[in-house]
Amino acid sequence: LPQERRRLVAQLEDNEVELGRLRHVEGDKLAQQERSAQLEKEVAMLREKIHHLDDMLKSQQRKVRQMIEQLQNSKTVIQAKDSSIQELKERVSYL
Repeated sequence: LPQERRRLVAQLEDNEVELGRLRHVEGDKLAQQERSAQLEKEVAMLREKIHHLDDMLKSQQRKVRQMIEQLQNSKTVIQAKDSSIQELKERVSYL
């Protein structure tokens, strides 16, 4: 995801640079307008893809944080049970 996002951001920047250049270059206005429209559509599409990738990344980060929290909770439970086991072993050895 991060690599694809970087690639899409680079492509977006390239397209925006070309779009800006086309807007300022003299020449065949019709061809420029068509290319500009095509680039604007591409830029909009790339922004949407980047937004989608950002959302996916945030979702994955939330899942990882939840998994870490569950792991920490499990460790706490295991430590408490180990403590109880140790206490029971001591009682058994006392008896």
